[in-house]
Order: sequence, then structure tokens, then C-alpha cells
Amino acid sequence: ERINWYWSMMRQGFIVQGRIHDIGMLCGAVVGGETDQHWRARFTLYRHLMLIFFFGYQHLTPNFKFVGFGPLLSCGLLTSEEAEVLEKANSQPRIIVELWVSQWIHDNVQDAAAKQQAFMSHRELRSAAAGVSDLVLLRAPVSFESLLYVVVYALCLLLPFGPSQIDYEDRAAVLTGGHVAIALGDGVLVSFYVSLLHLLYHLQAPFDNIGAPHDCLNPV
Repeated sequence: ERINWYWSMMRQGFIVQGRIHDIGMLCGAVVGGETDQHWRARFTLYRHLMLIFFFGYQHLTPNFKFVGFGPLLSCGLLTSEEAEVLEKANSQPRIIVELWVSQWIHDNVQDAAAKQQAFMSHRELRSAAAGVSDLVLLRAPVSFESLLYVVVYALCLLLPFGPSQIDYEDRAAVLTGGHVAIALGDGVLVSFYVSLLHLLYHLQAPFDNIGAPHDCLNPV
């Protein structure tokens, strides 16, 4: 179940990435011009698309969980006026930025066919970004995962004291028995169970720098 959740999260990330690329390439192609006004308009769209990506995965990425609006202002992805609006809004920041992208498409894309396609891609982007939040709610509760850790570690600690294949009342069997093989077997079993716990830990946070590689979801 955890592996299915992980790959569902990854597939949702591919969809979000693809829809952002669709909007960026389509709007960048139809909104031409080399004036400062055109470049500012395209850069505004770029900022908003990156903000959707950031806010959509902020609660999933440990490095981003406690990042406020200050670093976003410093790197240029957010303006002071936009930060003030997001601070006062009752909705999630991602939803507000999605509204800004809709307004941008309406104001800057003049071709009817391109505008329709851009809005379709934007609708799919909103659906995929909302699906990421839904997948987070499907994770097992913390109490279950904590109980799983306790049970597995208890099993690993008690494994050497389990029933033995050797009859200890038979002294000859004790002296000639394969004690090394038993110890190695217990070590292999403990390593297997602990490896599964480490796999579970990596699957819990697919987008940190400790878990599985996530270069394919890097928007930069």
C-alpha cells in the first residue's frame, strides 16, 4: 500500500509538471514581443507557475515546510503586494496564485484557440495540484506507523531468543551444532526487517533530499 501511494504521488507530480510546461510553452509562444512590457508579462507568468509548484509541494518537502514569504520575496518569485494579499487570504496560497494565472491568461492571450487550450491546461493543473493534497490525506496515521516501528524493532531484539533447532539437553548436539549459521541467519532476518523500515521512511517523504531521487520533479 505504501509503495502504491508513493508511485501515485510521483505520477501526480508528473502531471503537475506536464501541465505547467504546457501553460508555459503555449503562453510564451503566443505572447510575443521583445518590449519590456512583454518580458515583464512573461516573467509574471513564470513566477506564478513556480509559486503553484512551490505551494503545492511545500507541505510534502521537509526543506520547504517552514519557508515563509520572506525567501520568496528575496528570490523574486513574489512581490510585496502579492505577499500582502496571500497573508490576508482565507484560502490556500496555491489557490490564490491559480486565480492569478487564470487572470493572466485572460488578459494576455488574445488568440481564441490558444486561450481555450491554455485554460484547459490550467484546469488540468488545478485538478492535479488538488490531487496532491488528497493523496497526503491517504497516508497511514502516525499512530499506526509508530506502532509498526515498535513491533518491528521488538521483533528484531527478541529474534535471537526465539525457539532453537538445537536440543540443548543433548550435549553432543550442542557441541556439534552450527551456531555460526544460526547467528548469521538471525542477522540476515534483522537486516531484512530493518531495511523494510528504512524503505518505509524514504517513502514517507518522496520529495526530500534523503529519500528517493526526485530530479524528474525539479521545476528548475
